[in-house]
Formats: sequence, structure tokens, C-alpha cells
Amino acid sequence: MVTKNHFFVTIDTKEIRDVSIDDNQVEYEIIADEQELLEIQQIFQTMDNESKDAVEDISINPFDEAKVDSERETYDRSLISVYQRLYELGTEETKNKIKELGII
Repeated sequence: MVTKNHFFVTIDTKEIRDVSIDDNQVEYEIIADEQELLEIQQIFQTMDNESKDAVEDISINPFDEAKVDSERETYDRSLISVYQRLYELGTEETKNKIKELGII
């Protein structure tokens, strides 16, 4: 049987913790197993890679708007993916927070 535990996720810092920390950051409580946590971590890793690629591209060719727009869209898709996954795994409070954002 797969064990699920409560975790707290902050999107801004891309952290997943097993305790809530009152540090004025928005955190989302989820109930997940290890595989589901890995999925969220992989989305965060993809977001980090996309951000690094965007910075490198801007420094090489700063006026290539089409490339920058494409990278923004890719980053946005990853961001929506993480919110979708948090919604699926979230507590009722988490689901309500995400609904209020109007993302899903």
C-alpha cells in the first residue's frame, strides 16, 4: 500500500516541506506519495531549466522576441501544470486557493 502524507509546497521558491512554515509565502497543502512528489519536483526542475535557457538566449540575442515569447509560453505551461497537480493533490483549502487564482 502506498503511503500518502501531508506536504506544503511553495511555488515561488519551489520548495516542498513536510511542515508548514509561517514565512509570509503562499503555500499549498497537498496529500501525496513519493511518486507524486517526484512529479512536482520534476516540473520545478523543468521550470528552472527553462528560466536558465531564457537568460542565456537573451544574453546571446537580446532582440529575438519570437524566441523569448516561445520560452515564456513554455514556462507558463509548466506553471499551469504545477498548479494543476497541486489542485489534484490538494486539500480543500488548497483547491479553494487555486480556484480563486482563476488558473484552473
